[in-house]
Order: sequence, then structure tokens, then C-alpha cells
Amino acid sequence: MIMSKRFFPILLALCLVACGEYEAPAGSVGGEAPEYAAVSLEGDSVALASFRGSPVLLNVWATWCAPCRKEMPDLQRLHERYEARGLRVVGVSIDAPGADAAVHDFLAEFGITYTILRDPEDRISSLLQSPGVPVTLLIDAGGIVRWRHLGPVTSEDPGLVSAIEAALEEA
Repeated sequence: MIMSKRFFPILLALCLVACGEYEAPAGSVGGEAPEYAAVSLEGDSVALASFRGSPVLLNVWATWCAPCRKEMPDLQRLHERYEARGLRVVGVSIDAPGADAAVHDFLAEFGITYTILRDPEDRISSLLQSPGVPVTLLIDAGGIVRWRHLGPVTSEDPGLVSAIEAALEEA
């Protein structure tokens, strides 16, 4: 029997898992959050690891991304709802170098008050092996990814809300 080319990667992954040789890519649910740092809008270097001890909702976005525009009010609502309980919402803008004014205007338009980092080289997408934006991860207080979603999120998504509540209770 000849094996189809599309089934080979699946078979290989299963074999590696069975042999204990497979390590989930950085940013995968159940794996550790990647080592990552970027510059805040204030110009400070901020490492993702500096948020350890608190759950983090990490969202990668861009001003030119229509689904990102749609989800920003929901991310702000999540920030306002859970900040007092310890959730840190962190946005990473992958807008091109020189787009700082557009990023500031975008944030003012949506009334965003949570932490925003800038990554004009888009290193985060490679680290997370993300095919696009927006992508959102919930990282628990110990640095483990507990939830991940490609596409826009809503503040009422039952899976996300449940994951946030569980991460806050564990923290």
C-alpha cells in the first residue's frame, strides 16, 4: 500500500509523540509561552516573562486588519472586566516600521487602555507559527498556554471566558 503524502506528516507526528520525541511548537496549547520581548509604546523593552505570576491574554494585531478592528472593543471589555482580578491584556501590533502614528490613532479611536507592544518586524508571528492575525493566546500565571484562537475573539466567547476564569482561580 502506498501512503498518501498528506497522511505522512500526521503519521510522523504520532510516531514522535509515541516515542517521546515531539515537543509542541511555542505557543501551542499546553506548551510554554515563547521567550519574547518587544518595545512598548513608551519605548521600554517588555519581556513576556515579566508578566509571570499573572494570567496574560496576548493578542497579535495590526491596524490594517479588519477582524482586528472588530475585536478591539471586546478585548478592551475583557481588560476592564478582569484587570482588578489580575488578568493582563497585552496587544502586539505588527504594523510596519514608521506606523507609530497610525497605531496611536487606532488605539485612541477604540479607547484602548491595556498594554500595547510594537513588533514591526513581526517576530511574534514566527514564534507562534501563526498564519495570520488576529491571533490570541491565554497564558496562565506559570507561563503555560491554556487557550489559543486564530481570528477575532469576543468578550462573551464561553470558551475564552471559561479559560480566563480558570486561569484567574489558579493564579
